[in-house]
Amino acid sequence: MLIALWLFVATPLYAQVSDWTALRPMPLVTLEVRKLVGMLMLVPAVTLFLLYLFRPRPYVLAGVTAWTAGSVMMLVLSFDSGAPHPADSPDHVSVGRAAVAAWAVAALAFGAGLRCSGSWFRAPAALSRAFLWAFAMAVAWTVGAAMFLRPAAVVGPAFVMMSLWQARGAVAYVSIARRRRMVGAAVTALGVGGLVMVNTIALTVAVANGGIGAESTRVAYFNVVSAALLALGMHLLIFEDVIEELRRAVGELAASRDEMQAMAVTDALTGCCNRRLLAEIAEHELEQHRRYKLPLSILYVDVDHFKAINDTHGHQTGDTVLKALGDILRQTTRRADYVFRWGGDEFLVLLSAGEEEARKKAAQIRQAFLASPIVTGLPADVDVSIGCVQVPPETKDFDPLIDQADREMYRRKRALAS
Repeated sequence: MLIALWLFVATPLYAQVSDWTALRPMPLVTLEVRKLVGMLMLVPAVTLFLLYLFRPRPYVLAGVTAWTAGSVMMLVLSFDSGAPHPADSPDHVSVGRAAVAAWAVAALAFGAGLRCSGSWFRAPAALSRAFLWAFAMAVAWTVGAAMFLRPAAVVGPAFVMMSLWQARGAVAYVSIARRRRMVGAAVTALGVGGLVMVNTIALTVAVANGGIGAESTRVAYFNVVSAALLALGMHLLIFEDVIEELRRAVGELAASRDEMQAMAVTDALTGCCNRRLLAEIAEHELEQHRRYKLPLSILYVDVDHFKAINDTHGHQTGDTVLKALGDILRQTTRRADYVFRWGGDEFLVLLSAGEEEARKKAAQIRQAFLASPIVTGLPADVDVSIGCVQVPPETKDFDPLIDQADREMYRRKRALAS
């Protein structure tokens, strides 16, 4: 893809190159091929730009910049500047000098774009001061060298900087592939690394043979493969990035939905379930109870003299008592059981147990509450009354049984009071 580079290294040390306007391609690389390659490089630049409109991320824009610069590299060298001009000398700038300078600046932008596209993935578009100074000085050198020095002084530094930045970009993409497990990043790393490797090998072959020839040009043709991998990898990485973000958004949405659903059926003060949840699960629980003949009981729990706690110690203490009782109910029941705050200081427990076991559980709850540190300092008659009712096998509605458990709870409350 960067065949034009090798056209500038036609002699080992550029000792005889003084005609800037006569930098025409060898028969192996025609001007038409340069134009075709330059136009083809605009295709990924355009598609990446369209993807940038859909997903405006800095790393995508850096990729657009890289491909656009690569296209410029080829196109500026696809126009023949004509025969040597009398004004071509170190003291004058001709069309050929301008083309070489444009190629060098585009090469710098190409390398910088690939370097930034790798560094900016899932990261802020930050440029270090060292990088900015290096790019500015390289551009300044390119312009000055194109005016006063030979082509080697322009092309050489630009090639070195481009290759270093490309290598930096390849390393960044390898890191993305390892951390994110993204195929697109791995393919892009292969493409960028391929550009660096092929260009370096082609340059070595050209220098060894005393200039551009069939061997170095054939090596440079492998850049077509590297460019194809680079284009494929960049596009694939964007799609993988979008898909991963969509998955994360779906997960967050599901978590938010679950959280909102939990909030809708959870009492904010005690963390227990609220009455709405019982309405949602009643039919299912009764169906399970009938079909599998599972034991099921209801405990109706009420704090004795709760109003006195609020009047004597304040509502904050009363809230603390309710929280403590809610914790005790959850700790003394199983995960398959349900603990509801029924209203005020009343709680309801849907217990997967028969009546005998349920009454033992009620006694355990009462003992745990009386032994709780929160009871210390409260009036001596603070207690809990618990009504217990077993759910018959053919029950179709909890309400009558809840009323029955409520009445039994009040009987126990009166018994404790007397």
